[in-house]
Amino acid sequence: MSKTGHMGVSVRIMKPAVGYMEWQSRFQELDVPPRSRLYGLEPRSMETVWGESLTSYINRLGWRHGVSPRAFAAQEIGPLLDAEWWRYPSSYLMGVFCASHAMSLNGLGNLATSWSTVLERLTERTDIHLLTAPWWIGDLPIARNLRSSPAWCPVCYSEWREQGLPIYQPLLWMLQVVTTCPNHKRRLVERCPYCQGKQAVIASHKAYPGECTKCALWLGSEANKPLTEPGLDDEMMGWQQWVVHTLEELRVIHLSSNMMRWEAFFANLAVGMERQGSCSRLAQLTGINKETLRVWVKGTSIPSIEMMLKFCYVCGTTPLQIMEGQLSSLEKAIQNAAVSHSFRHQRSPRQRIDRERCLKLLQAILDGREEPLSIRQLAKRLGCRARALTDYFPQECALVAKRAQEYHKQQQELRLKQVYDHVRQAVMTLHAQGISPSHRRLRAMLPPGVMRLPGADAAWQAARREIGLDGEL
Repeated sequence: MSKTGHMGVSVRIMKPAVGYMEWQSRFQELDVPPRSRLYGLEPRSMETVWGESLTSYINRLGWRHGVSPRAFAAQEIGPLLDAEWWRYPSSYLMGVFCASHAMSLNGLGNLATSWSTVLERLTERTDIHLLTAPWWIGDLPIARNLRSSPAWCPVCYSEWREQGLPIYQPLLWMLQVVTTCPNHKRRLVERCPYCQGKQAVIASHKAYPGECTKCALWLGSEANKPLTEPGLDDEMMGWQQWVVHTLEELRVIHLSSNMMRWEAFFANLAVGMERQGSCSRLAQLTGINKETLRVWVKGTSIPSIEMMLKFCYVCGTTPLQIMEGQLSSLEKAIQNAAVSHSFRHQRSPRQRIDRERCLKLLQAILDGREEPLSIRQLAKRLGCRARALTDYFPQECALVAKRAQEYHKQQQELRLKQVYDHVRQAVMTLHAQGISPSHRRLRAMLPPGVMRLPGADAAWQAARREIGLDGEL
């Protein structure tokens, strides 16, 4: 007969050692920063000319969290913005904004400030606002200075991937005045080489950085071609290298001190043009109309950064020199009536039409594999004239034009339905809250401009009739 013994385990609670208590007390007194809601992703190359753009940072942050950047922006950023129209309905409005207006986030204005402020709060970083163009070009209006869609250098993408570095979009690539890669002496690319589509500023799907936002194919290329391409002569490369150097000079000043204002540039330019005949000589040297120069110095018209850089380049000076009142180079150019650099407007060489490629895209549209396009849109995508398409492919173009008209009509009907649904939902929401759904209240509740869209008033009246308020306005 066996006996089973039971073992008892006694536990004695020991008092913490004195050293441990002192360490714990000191730890609690430390100023430990709070946890951020989002990853505190570090922007790329902040201290160099290759500093990241804000929209590139938003894309990378969304992908880092494993979601599409647009969904990420709608869920995490939109609800924290001050503008009421982001909140109703956020996903729809964010999609519209990201598709057509998101490049403005890289510029100067309330939107760029609001987005960067929200991201700094969510990531607990303090340098997100430095990813915008004002830290490069100051307080210039952003119109005509930013591209409408991103451009990129395929060789940069490939080199970064080979080196295991994050792939991103420098703010430098977003400026219209920068057309070439200063490292590889190649033109920046604006369309996917596979689908010919332009890149979305904020991507709408989960992808990998460096992939096309339309077809998801890799946008990089190997550096096995000659360093210079046709059309990139020494004059063009000299101009582009000077542009990058000058922009970096402005950026260093903006980061090391308060942001410089262009008022000083125009005021000092007026001083340099005081001598009789100076305006006419400058107009002759630079190719800029003298009336245009006069409105510059009066401040009634502010040129783009590209125009001002071209002016300084020809005169052998820099914007910073003129801002600081160093006018010797400018006065020398006026006095000698001689330019330091010649500058020709560079035009892309006219390409012959690729009939096989054109026919392939036309057939893809007719088969429903591509979104219907008008003939003008189709010609722009193919890089040729619309007249050439209709001359070479008259029957196909006629069918494509008809398909585009039908598609446009369907899209218009879809937009009208979306407007109707938004207005009806707003009316029902106000009515459920016991608030009269007046036109004024709907304008305050819905995104700006919605009640001016075709069909909005009719949808409002129909919704009112539906809840029995036909006679009450």
